[in-house]
Amino acid sequence: MSRLVINGGHLIDPANKLSSKLNIAIEKGKIVEISNKILQGDKVINAKDMIVSPGFIDCHMHEDSYNAMEDKFEISIFECMLKMGVTTAIGGNCGSGPSNIPQYIEAVERIGIPINLGLLVPHNTLRRLEGIDNKYEPASKEKIKNMRKKAEEYLDMGLFGISFGIRYIPGLTKNELIEISSACIKDNKIIAAHIRDDASNVIPATMEFIQIGQELNVPLQISHIGSMAAYGQMDEFLSLVDYYRIKGIDISMDCYPYNAFSTGIGETTYDDGFLERYNIDYNSIEIAEGKYKGQRCTEEIFKELRNKAPETITIGHVMQEIEVDKAINHPEVFVASDGLMNNYQGHPRAAGTFPRLISKYVKEKKLISLYQAIEKITYLPAKKFGLNKGTLSVGADADIVIFDFNEIKDNATFAKPSLSPSGIKWVLINGEIAVEDSKIKKSNLGSFIKK
Repeated sequence: MSRLVINGGHLIDPANKLSSKLNIAIEKGKIVEISNKILQGDKVINAKDMIVSPGFIDCHMHEDSYNAMEDKFEISIFECMLKMGVTTAIGGNCGSGPSNIPQYIEAVERIGIPINLGLLVPHNTLRRLEGIDNKYEPASKEKIKNMRKKAEEYLDMGLFGISFGIRYIPGLTKNELIEISSACIKDNKIIAAHIRDDASNVIPATMEFIQIGQELNVPLQISHIGSMAAYGQMDEFLSLVDYYRIKGIDISMDCYPYNAFSTGIGETTYDDGFLERYNIDYNSIEIAEGKYKGQRCTEEIFKELRNKAPETITIGHVMQEIEVDKAINHPEVFVASDGLMNNYQGHPRAAGTFPRLISKYVKEKKLISLYQAIEKITYLPAKKFGLNKGTLSVGADADIVIFDFNEIKDNATFAKPSLSPSGIKWVLINGEIAVEDSKIKKSNLGSFIKK
């Protein structure tokens, strides 16, 4: 039996309230021993002067697509995730995800991918299966019934809940939201949402979503709150959510540590009125791919791409950093990337979120402690999603990241969004070394995880 040990590191494990020098032994993909004595093994990692943490968990990212014709994944974001210490991620967010979920799961299980992956049921996939291609169109009662039935099938396959991109489907009615969400009642699975509106309209949009939790008594997750409320509304938004948490609503939030959002130029985010809503001009919108990559929008470029290349990824430099800071500092907000990449192009959050949290918010701003940062990217999301991850407990899956606190920092930029971070020395997935000396050694150790 092969035994891997990690000696000499400083363990931080918020799930067990640990922050001390301890050693770990791993066998058969599981943590089998934690000791304050030097351990022996077939392979020894010397983690002296390093931080040893549970593998980071990204509960809100946008997974790489699967190419059925070539029987391969269009790997891009999965590799970026692994290099920044993410060992487990949840995809299918913002109502968007694989069009053929059973096929996608089978491919992950057969081929393997760089990280462990779970999925939410994407609402837009349900709509496409019913032939509803017009995002401004309300669904009929019959089609809503069919979507709920299909959602139940997917949830029974082990998906973690249902995600909605309410903002992206203006035709989504309260009845459609409630009926489809009710599929989560049976197993108390999560409802995650990019809520209906942001900026000055974020409070009524938040209330619309909270009412689902009130009516169905299911756990809620509000996605990427920085891009929703970091325009001067963050204090009021956090106060509202805290009030309903105290009243017993199971509601949590995630945020990425950047003050710029990212979305396709054809999305409803850029429907008429967006310049006034964000109090910006076209120059605040950066093109992240294609022939205008790196350029700021003009009205002409905006209209051309929106009409001819609506999938083009953009960066919206519109949020207030001090508002994002308030979100990151909140004890119940955990950090997720909302990363989206197309052939390694997109927003740097897909490759830099977790190192940036430590570098910027722990070391530079001193807004939170290292322990709090690790809690936000391990224990809190694991607890919310019911994962056997995010802990260094004996018996837990051996998903582990080892990093140099002095070196760790994000290097990805808006010009070069896929640059690897510094300071991530080892990443273990299911007890095997996936990253060593910041380089990927094995890229197929991840598996599909179910609930």
